[in-house]
Amino acid sequence: MEFPQNYFCAEVRDDFEIPAMMKRAWAAELEVLSVIADVCERHHLQYFADYGTLLGAVRHKGFIPWDDDIDVAMPRADFEKAMAIIEEKYSDKYYILNGAHDSRYPL
Repeated sequence: MEFPQNYFCAEVRDDFEIPAMMKRAWAAELEVLSVIADVCERHHLQYFADYGTLLGAVRHKGFIPWDDDIDVAMPRADFEKAMAIIEEKYSDKYYILNGAHDSRYPL
């Protein structure tokens, strides 16, 4: 993904200061979300924004200014398929951290 250079500048939204580092985190999250969306759309898997990501999309037309993660939900069967596809096709760039790889993150 490409972002305009001014995307990474600190700004104030809703009386909350968003530092440049947060904007960089958001850019990385948007890149990951685009991969998830691509995999799901290509393989007809159901997915949707949830929790703070959904609230931010509706209320803020983007990220909630103080939120630092993305929340994606999907049916379990679609999740299992998506994880297998991402591990197979994107393991050179992404690592899926969950209970399948690390017992600190149970499935």
